[in-house]
Amino acid sequence: MKLRLEFVLLIAIFVGLGGFAAYSAEQSGQSSLGARTTSFSSSDEGALALYRWLERTYGRVDRLAYRPFGLAPTDGLLLVLGPSERYEPAEVADVVAWVEAGGVVVVADDVPSPRSQVSPLLEAFGLRLERIGQVVRSAEVVHPALGIVPVAELPIQTHVAVTATNQPPTFAPLAVAAGKPVVTGLRYGQGYVIALSSLYPFTNVGLRDPAAAALVLNIVSWLPSGERIVFDEFHHGFGPATDLRTLLLSHPLGWAIVYSVAVIGLYIVAGSRRFARPLPLRSEVARRSTGEYIDSMAGMLRHAGQVAYAAEHYRQMLRRRLGRPYGLSPALDDEEFVAALAAARPLDQRGPTANPGGIAPCRFERNRFACVGRRGRSVGMRRVRWEVFVVIGSR
Repeated sequence: MKLRLEFVLLIAIFVGLGGFAAYSAEQSGQSSLGARTTSFSSSDEGALALYRWLERTYGRVDRLAYRPFGLAPTDGLLLVLGPSERYEPAEVADVVAWVEAGGVVVVADDVPSPRSQVSPLLEAFGLRLERIGQVVRSAEVVHPALGIVPVAELPIQTHVAVTATNQPPTFAPLAVAAGKPVVTGLRYGQGYVIALSSLYPFTNVGLRDPAAAALVLNIVSWLPSGERIVFDEFHHGFGPATDLRTLLLSHPLGWAIVYSVAVIGLYIVAGSRRFARPLPLRSEVARRSTGEYIDSMAGMLRHAGQVAYAAEHYRQMLRRRLGRPYGLSPALDDEEFVAALAAARPLDQRGPTANPGGIAPCRFERNRFACVGRRGRSVGMRRVRWEVFVVIGSR
């Protein structure tokens, strides 16, 4: 069976639109992710290199994405890198309880409070991000906690500093720039809070600097033994998809499905034609035979118990047919009708032998009305298998 040209063109358009949708989604996704420090992005501002490096180095790395926000007891270090969505109070409470139980949270952002999306989380630990009035590109390490992998100066590139609102005794600046702390540490319960006012050391382009890689190794050294590192992608917009509308409008495969349905619909509308009136079945247009009519009438009268009515009907019809040529009334009783019929034709009184063409006197016996007609053939009514009486005889 040969394919129609229109069908081949439809398949080609479908494949082309699907490929275009996937390519457009990939490009737009990368451009939108490029503005965020997410481990899904391979742009300069992304953190995919950090994710893969830690995965190869430690092996126990995971993303908090496409599921409800929550931290497990096996999660040892949480990386919160410049989220695009604000922390809710319930989520802040979960992180605080997790840190008190021994977790380590690393919070990095270069947007001052309260515009920063991590402001609610930092404020829960008594920390803030404040503008310092100038852009600094390097910071001096001032605390031995960052000396496990020796490093003296860090690439920062920020205009924000980290400050403590109530100066807790466990708060300590780890690196300073322009006299302001840009990397700080805070002991909270059984865990630690590490706050940075720069995202540059965690980005794909920043990790090319050995000093930035040394900073990451010093921070990850606080990871409890046997536990894993978690990237917070939930607050980058990678939450659980809860409905079909979100999948169709925000996923490349959903876009391809919408495009294909639209193209198929347009093809059907453009190439369709109105249906003609349906052809009737042969059984619907075939004329009923006389035998079928008699059979159905006989069956109906038999089931209704109207055999006597049918006999009376054909009896009256026979009387009318016999009496019509001689003007006899069918209302006469049987004896009078037979006498009047015999008087109208005197030849019939001598019987069929004397007058073969005449009609002999008729009689009515046990629901049977009969007489003898021309040439000696019987004229009367016969009971048939449907229990209906029919007239037979020669004319």
